[in-house]
Amino acid sequence: MSTRNAYIRATGMYVPEQVVTNDDLAKIMTTSDEWIVQRTGIRERRYAEVGVATSDLAAKATQNLLEKGEVRAEEIDCIIMATLSPDYFFPGVGVFMQEKLGWSDRHVPCYDIRQQCSGFLYGMQMAQVFVETGTYDNVMLVGADLHSHALDYTDQGRALTVLFGDGAGVVVVSPSNSDQSRIIHSEMHADGSGALNGLHAKVFDISKKPIWYDPHDLESTVDLYPDMPGAKNLFVNAVRRMVEVAMSSLKHVGISVDDVDWMLAHQANMRINNMVADNLGIPAEKVLWNIHKFGNTSAATIPLLLTEFADNGTIKRGDLLVLVGFGSGFTWGSVVVRY
Repeated sequence: MSTRNAYIRATGMYVPEQVVTNDDLAKIMTTSDEWIVQRTGIRERRYAEVGVATSDLAAKATQNLLEKGEVRAEEIDCIIMATLSPDYFFPGVGVFMQEKLGWSDRHVPCYDIRQQCSGFLYGMQMAQVFVETGTYDNVMLVGADLHSHALDYTDQGRALTVLFGDGAGVVVVSPSNSDQSRIIHSEMHADGSGALNGLHAKVFDISKKPIWYDPHDLESTVDLYPDMPGAKNLFVNAVRRMVEVAMSSLKHVGISVDDVDWMLAHQANMRINNMVADNLGIPAEKVLWNIHKFGNTSAATIPLLLTEFADNGTIKRGDLLVLVGFGSGFTWGSVVVRY
């Protein structure tokens, strides 16, 4: 009996047209291009216009994928949407994107998951299992985030605001009977003790009545903007956990670090990823980057990397990839892929 493997069949991406440089941000808050580049590796990011929603970014990334002709829209039988910036409190983004793509009458099921910067990797594990078990045949996994409408553009919020950009990446995971192209292994973890000690945004607190932040209430304890009280702790944990999970994944399938063709790490901070690569023993020329162009797009960073470098021919079929990421929660994971 042949094994039903899951593989990444197609990729797509979209980033808004508006480019916002570090110098642009320096005009509205106390910062500088030198300060941002030295600490993060980011030089510019993309911002969506007012009126654009996360589902719009996701729909455009999907259209980019479909235009390549590697998969037809009618083949998609499941949607997994990873985001930390839903269009509304509820329902999830998946159904809004489904409707904008004109797929509502096909009743394609939509799963929304909220693992922030690890969301795409968590979604990859879900897609892998769905396909390998025959639950679905062609799972469309989207990582999309729109940060620019929810950031604090004063000096109080500058440490976080300079990090984030908007974008969406998408892959279709399909079945294959070949070992030459498949998702080999996926491994996910979480540590809830870091939930409010790392990067988070409350916006509302369901334990309170009313739940919403009131800017006129000086006693309010709910924060409207993202907060990162334990930046050092986040940095240390990100490096340690990404190294651990990548090594664990490779060991599980008996693959040497030397066999890895490309490392695709979540694009949060260039210093973090350099340390991860150094600890893993992966040379710099095997580490792919686009944080300098797009900043941290959370769930979108890894599919943006995958699409950009597959489109330009850097990543080729048969290449061995290690995808690794860490996000708030804390959540982290790794996926080993024979592309």
